[in-house]
Amino acid sequence: MTNYTSLDLQGPVGKPLVRVSGREKVTGTATFTAEWPIEDILHVVAVPSTIPHGTVREIDSSDAEKMSGVRLIITPENVPKFTRVQSGSETNFATTVASSLFPAAEKEVFHAGQYMAAVVAESFTAARDAALQVKLKYETKPHVTDIDQAQADERPEKLMGAPAVITIGDAEQALQESEVVVDHEYPLIGNHHNPIEMHAAIAHWTSKNNKPFLTVYETSQSLSAAQTSYAKVFGIDPKQVRVICKYVGGAFGSKGLMWPHALLACFAAKLTDQPCKCVVTRSQLYGGTGHRTPIRQRVAIGANKDGKIHSIIHDGYASTAIKDTYSEAFTMVTRMMYHTDHLRLDQKQCRLNSQMPTFMRAPAETPGMFALESAIDELAQELKIDPIELRRRNEPEKDIHSGKPFSSRLLLQCLDAGAKRFGWNERDPAPRSQSEGNWLIGQGVAAATYPFFTFPTKVRVTVHADGRVRIDCCSQEIGTGTRTAQSQLLADMLDVPASRVSMELGDTALPKGGISGGSATTASVGGAIRDAVEKLKSRLVGLAPSDSALAGVKVDEVRFENGTLVSPKGSIAIEDLLSDAMKESVSVMGELNASKDSSFSKHSFGATFVEVAVDEELGLVRMRRMLGCYSCGTILNKKTGRSQFIGGMIMGIGHALHEATHWDHRLGRITNDNLAEYHIPVNADIPEIDIMWIDTADYDASPIGAKGIGEISITGVAAAVANAVHHATGKRIRSLPITPDKVMV
Repeated sequence: MTNYTSLDLQGPVGKPLVRVSGREKVTGTATFTAEWPIEDILHVVAVPSTIPHGTVREIDSSDAEKMSGVRLIITPENVPKFTRVQSGSETNFATTVASSLFPAAEKEVFHAGQYMAAVVAESFTAARDAALQVKLKYETKPHVTDIDQAQADERPEKLMGAPAVITIGDAEQALQESEVVVDHEYPLIGNHHNPIEMHAAIAHWTSKNNKPFLTVYETSQSLSAAQTSYAKVFGIDPKQVRVICKYVGGAFGSKGLMWPHALLACFAAKLTDQPCKCVVTRSQLYGGTGHRTPIRQRVAIGANKDGKIHSIIHDGYASTAIKDTYSEAFTMVTRMMYHTDHLRLDQKQCRLNSQMPTFMRAPAETPGMFALESAIDELAQELKIDPIELRRRNEPEKDIHSGKPFSSRLLLQCLDAGAKRFGWNERDPAPRSQSEGNWLIGQGVAAATYPFFTFPTKVRVTVHADGRVRIDCCSQEIGTGTRTAQSQLLADMLDVPASRVSMELGDTALPKGGISGGSATTASVGGAIRDAVEKLKSRLVGLAPSDSALAGVKVDEVRFENGTLVSPKGSIAIEDLLSDAMKESVSVMGELNASKDSSFSKHSFGATFVEVAVDEELGLVRMRRMLGCYSCGTILNKKTGRSQFIGGMIMGIGHALHEATHWDHRLGRITNDNLAEYHIPVNADIPEIDIMWIDTADYDASPIGAKGIGEISITGVAAAVANAVHHATGKRIRSLPITPDKVMV
């Protein structure tokens, strides 16, 4: 295990600096994937299946081929040669290929929206119109798209590295012997991500050193992994592939894997020998780029009359695809959230005729915390104990599953600080006790948590003789301000103004970066930067002349101060050192090797408070105010950090009150595959949001003391909203979203 020492971060870190990409984004000059100006580009539009299960007997493209501007129809008969690599859903990012069903290459249909063919044309409109004229003739087979009609008899082999069944003691027996028991089911409907920027890819095959060379512009959260994946699919060396993505316009997990549209662009480029662009339409997103699985879960908690929990049971099942496997580990948070002597977690899964589910912001924790935190609130109501006090009485001393101590766990501090600022103790705890006219008023609270991850990452740090400093890393800018925050971190470590530091990312020509997922980017890139700074110090000391203030000084005696190297014998400016050595710049490589072995259980924690107003006659739920208090280690940038917390809380409102993917199970098709009918929060739905955090570095978890913040703020919201609705109305709503019909019942 690596023991990380504390950093004396007193410079730009933490300051609310404006993100360096802000002006480009608001003025429209930032180049997103579909906007790269490439000459002679062709356009690709997929032809999706209209049935959920069956066999394509014939593809009639005769009418489409005659249409103006059409260059090619890709079908299983002419799709270029490729290798069927195993999907990334089962190999833990050995590849990022999302599915073993390859576009325009299959005759078997396993879900509606599967890309069975594609049209390549000189314009998007020509390709779109021609795609509508490609006729697929099927032999249909029985299908199941309803999770309640599927056989949930399959257990995943692993859930985030842990068994699907975890037992401590005898939870069933302890539950029966408990003085107070809550035991309920919490069914959740499926969701889709719907980022503003649609998924897109531009591919172009050229020749380099007499070998084929593939360049792909792709909306991706994992460029380095995508580079390896393209190489495997097309049987070439990763050095023959370059993947570029300078900006991502929203992802939430949906761009973590390589979805079929990206391979379609590569297929089309290979067949036409021209650059080809494939942009997923909004409706095709619902069948082509994954989703949050529907989930059926049960939480049972047994306690004594003083609120001491003796037993927790959390079980249920989620869906996955017929041909591919993605297992949503929704019981994972229950392993470590509260103390109990008896625990049973048991997950199963069923297979549906749907696109493969995938990561969606705080996958596993978001649905799992809704059920667990709702059940905790129900137990508090049964016991007539304040929900915060109940959590206090069951605060664990260690992770009860792993047996490890927490690297830091400031959950109670978040609850207490948040409660004070929110005015939690001023409320009347009795349900239906507060009203304003026709509106019933309620307050709710829920805990939040998210585990700490890092991915292997490399960075190159270059110091120039004119004082400029640059970071190079093939990470991704997915809207969180990575370039800004990491530049602040390096500026702080070198003790130079942040304006002198820049960062280049989004290109596999740069040092290999990790995946921008799992709230891991900040610590992964930052950890590699810390390693680079130590190597840079050693390199610069080695350049020092024999008559300088650094001569004969040990590296660990040297520190960076105001752009100089300071030792017990004196100091020397970095620019002077490079000038004396006749070097325009010095570069070093830093690296973070993400070790899975640790003596600690690593997580971020937080608390979510909400106030709602409910009109029972109209079934309306209106958010009045929200507060989130979080403990995520060091916050590198107050402005971008606050934005991430707010973004997660807003998405949590969508999960609680709005978002639902609806199906016509007779046809096996989604009925609201558009933004007119798939409801997401808009400005009028969002109340005043107050954000606070406990800025305490966690060096037992992270080399820079910081932990992820992008996902934790969604994890407690839905439960807090449901708990507030119960407080307002006395009605316990255990399924999401909380729609008017549920409120009026």
